Amino acid sequence: MRRLTIAVISCLFLLLTASEAFAQNFPVERAVNNLGFQTTYQKTISVCASGCDYSSVVAAFTAAVGQAHKLATHGIIVVSVADGTYTETAQAFTNDPASSAVQVIGNTHDLTKVQVNFTHISGTNQSGFIAIGGQIGLIDGMTINGIGAQASHTNTRTTWKNQSYGAGIMAQGGSVINLGPHMDIEHFYYGVEADDGGVVNARSGGVKAGDAGDVAFMARGNGVIVCTPCTAVRVSDLTNPDTAKLGYCYDAERGGGLYIDGSTCSQFGSGGLYALTNGKMWAHGVTVSNPLNTTLAKGAYALTGGVIESQNSTFSGGYIGAEAQDLGVITCNYCTFKGASSDGVVSDGGAFLAGSSVSQDNAGYGYHAIHQGVIRLYGVTAKTTGNKTGKFAADTAGTANGVAYTAASVFVGN
Repeated sequence: MRRLTIAVISCLFLLLTASEAFAQNFPVERAVNNLGFQTTYQKTISVCASGCDYSSVVAAFTAAVGQAHKLATHGIIVVSVADGTYTETAQAFTNDPASSAVQVIGNTHDLTKVQVNFTHISGTNQSGFIAIGGQIGLIDGMTINGIGAQASHTNTRTTWKNQSYGAGIMAQGGSVINLGPHMDIEHFYYGVEADDGGVVNARSGGVKAGDAGDVAFMARGNGVIVCTPCTAVRVSDLTNPDTAKLGYCYDAERGGGLYIDGSTCSQFGSGGLYALTNGKMWAHGVTVSNPLNTTLAKGAYALTGGVIESQNSTFSGGYIGAEAQDLGVITCNYCTFKGASSDGVVSDGGAFLAGSSVSQDNAGYGYHAIHQGVIRLYGVTAKTTGNKTGKFAADTAGTANGVAYTAASVFVGN
């Protein structure tokens, strides 16, 4: 028994010695979440114009990533950003899994009071916050601005400088970035981007991406964005309109996935919801309105294997309310398509499926199938009104370039 007592005392002495060493090497500001023997430690790094640990958000973030290794997965480091405007000449970058313990928090009551201006993006293709293989635990409570990437800007047209195609928030290579519900990303070519298996998680919604170029929220290359709901306002790139007219609020391509229930889109150049090359989009209860170009913009657009499911949504204005093209698929029960300068819904070699949808007051047909496209509708006849060319139309079979093709089809059920 005596030997056992001595052994226990020796173990306790070693534990106390280790605790003292930890405290000396890593000062802890406070301990939270005491659960049995598990304690989560939190350290705060302050950022302000003067008198704080750092005057740069990027420098503080880099320091926090380095210190995160000392936590051994049992705590967090908060980069606390005071109200003010911060000029950053480098992107906030991590490829370190330890940065999952880092949180960058500004003013969660008024995000306009923390302005983070990234001035290095012109001609560099660099971004604001970027993770490649690493993680960022949380970013919240601030406005992130891209400075200098735009070449010109008017009420209806934006052009962009060459090689200035970074993102305000970018997760690549299997990385994860978590966004809080008080975020505004402005003036980046891509507002929020998840690429090459990266994930951007904004499950609490509240994220806005504005004044973007090609896309406000883009999931590409098996990347995933969860944003329920988010806001996209003004997306346009008319730098070379003869070769490309760009500007999409939400884009899923090359196997990317978007989950954006309840989101809104306005002032877009080419498309509201855009899915292509096996991109998938879950977009219930969205609102797409006020396009910049009424002779080009499409509310929902799926092509080459892209899939959009968008129940209970509203698409107004623009050129076409929704178009499924070349094996693209759109499902839109209880949706509304109104005020298009052409057809309300088009299936151009794709498939459009809907029940109880509304297509009204469009300049063309309510529903129009062409080039072997398929439209299947249920309970829509009484809700298809005011379309100048007619309710339903389908191209007949024929031959083009010496190749015969079958008729398109519109099936209207009860």
